[in-house]
Amino acid sequence: MDLSEILKIPAIDDHCHAFLPEKETKEFEKYLTLSTLDVPKNDVKNTFLYRRIVNELARVLECKPSQAVKKRNELYKKDPEKYIERIFQDAIITTLLIDTGYPSEESKGYSIDLEVFKEIVPCQLKQIYRIDNTIRRLLGCDMTFQQFLDEYIDAIEHAVKENGAVAIKTVAAYNTGIEFSKVADDDAEKAFNSLKARISRGEKARNLFSASPREAKTLMDYLIFKTAFICGELNVPIQIHVGMGDAPKLDLRKANPILLHAFIKDEDTQKTKIILVHTGYPYIEEAGYLANNYPNVYLDLSEMTPFISYGIKDKLLRLLEMSPTNKILYGSDGYNIPELFWIAALETKKALIEITQQFIDEKVVEEGWVFSISKQILLENSKQVYNLDL
Repeated sequence: MDLSEILKIPAIDDHCHAFLPEKETKEFEKYLTLSTLDVPKNDVKNTFLYRRIVNELARVLECKPSQAVKKRNELYKKDPEKYIERIFQDAIITTLLIDTGYPSEESKGYSIDLEVFKEIVPCQLKQIYRIDNTIRRLLGCDMTFQQFLDEYIDAIEHAVKENGAVAIKTVAAYNTGIEFSKVADDDAEKAFNSLKARISRGEKARNLFSASPREAKTLMDYLIFKTAFICGELNVPIQIHVGMGDAPKLDLRKANPILLHAFIKDEDTQKTKIILVHTGYPYIEEAGYLANNYPNVYLDLSEMTPFISYGIKDKLLRLLEMSPTNKILYGSDGYNIPELFWIAALETKKALIEITQQFIDEKVVEEGWVFSISKQILLENSKQVYNLDL
């Protein structure tokens, strides 16, 4: 069995973001950290992520590692589409599921239409619809609670039925946290009215949710349960950000997947596929436990790949302790620059080769099934979970 064949498996990236080459305004190294702080360039250069990218770029661009970033910059500026095609073909990335909630006018001052992005990347594209932006936008409109709710539900249904969104997503972990509680209609309406009153006095919805007052959490929890039920009816998954994210915006204490216990076991969410984005890193075992015990819970590898670099092998092994192999989905959370998409796919494939070889050498289980794990994670699981007709 030639394990190098794993490198040739097409990869579906189940969670990432659109980018524009002309928006790259910082030094290349500055895009290789999750922090929103000004991390010194020398710190980035001393990470394994940076070193792995430089060495792999040297291979693809046929130059020395010391010349890789300079040559990359020249090629990307000269013909970004050709450069992106070159590295995407190297990792055989065929499909991107794009969270269109970032970048946004609210967060970055611009958004990217998928029709525009389609001209840049050599991949099939599908939309992931983020609800958090919609909630804040509707809160700024003059309407009653019922009108707000109707507009919110219509927006989700339109995204799926008309725009072909293959999943709905929330990043509540950044704001009110993921310990969702069931909220009565009356309590949700009171919370809505309280938030509207604060907004009318000049407070911004974005700031209210990041500060997470009680009424913001109450409304968000109510809408999360409502959204999960709608997703079940529409037969699309809900992606929930858990674990790692942009520091210092994210408080990891509010993002442990174990906090989803009440939400996952609720009868209104049982028919809904729940995808734990980023596999809850660093809470890997907790996420694997949930995927093992709840039939509707799945795990997405994005952001963990590529940002933990060579550590992906160890983390995949930890997930495989309990998580069914048909519940692990490859993703990158690539954004801003194409290299994050590419190196994530490459590192994941190389880790899968090492894991497969280890299992074969140790005669853990039959070789044929072990080899099939890579195809499941990189390709087949996303096809099934997101109902992709590719």
